[in-house]
Amino acid sequence: MPKYDVCLSFAGEDRPYVDEVARHLSELGVSRFYDTDEQADLWGKNLVEHLDQIYRVDSRFCVMFVSEHYARKMWTKHERQSAFDRALVSDTEYVLPVRFDDTVIPALRVGTGYLDLRRLTPRELAEKIAEKVGVEVGPPPAGWEYQLFSDTVTTNMAKLKDKQLSHGMAFAANVRTHTTDTDALDYFKARSRVFDDIVNSVSNVLSAGNQQWAFGPANKPGDADRIRHLAGTFLKAYENLLDWAADLRGTATPDHLRALYAAAARLADHPLKQIEEFVEHFAAAAQRGAGDLTLTIEYDPSEVEAELTKVQTT
Repeated sequence: MPKYDVCLSFAGEDRPYVDEVARHLSELGVSRFYDTDEQADLWGKNLVEHLDQIYRVDSRFCVMFVSEHYARKMWTKHERQSAFDRALVSDTEYVLPVRFDDTVIPALRVGTGYLDLRRLTPRELAEKIAEKVGVEVGPPPAGWEYQLFSDTVTTNMAKLKDKQLSHGMAFAANVRTHTTDTDALDYFKARSRVFDDIVNSVSNVLSAGNQQWAFGPANKPGDADRIRHLAGTFLKAYENLLDWAADLRGTATPDHLRALYAAAARLADHPLKQIEEFVEHFAAAAQRGAGDLTLTIEYDPSEVEAELTKVQTT
């Protein structure tokens, strides 16, 4: 009798997603091997032998999280070798591939059925794994639409961690150089208009019409594909703000215009924080089957205006 319903094989870079999957599997009553939960047991053991036992013998299925990171890591290579050894002598499917991207994995045959994680939240994947191992999932709970929106946003926001960190450091690689005041000021004005467009797009995405289009009218179920699309479009506006600030910080200008560009890049700080707080609060509400998609973006342009006045009067 296998010790685990599933073992999870993944690269560390993909842990934020897998961690959520593991949590949802526990909530569904699916037994799984997830390394974080086994740290005390793994301590001091010969990991080559112990992990071979888990990935080759002790599990009913191996869920393989395929990504570019997964393909090149030493430990994931060891895990998948054990899993493929088991699959070779198994009468039924054993390796269950799920894909973050289209990376080719040696020994994983092209025709093997897989699930695309670009279209599944961790909760949805956990439910499909539960169905695979024979655990009854049950009907969607009331308010599932809010949870799907929240899961989609938070899962994809985690992929922007590097951009968030760079923004927090006020760092950006050089992307262009303007050597004249005219070029630098023209570009500043153009990017200011883009900022307004991005901020306005947040309200447009979450308009009452779009909410009804995705979540459905009162007392009617929502449309999962539309909810995912709405969540993705909303998060794209957030990413656009990060990119907008990075673009200004990565633009070299004459010395006396640097303060103007720096102040303009900081203009994105408050809207970004508002969106992050909105996502956090919405996630908490979604756990209760509720949700409020009202978000008004506010920002203070006074610092930018003051810097622009200095430039225009010197």
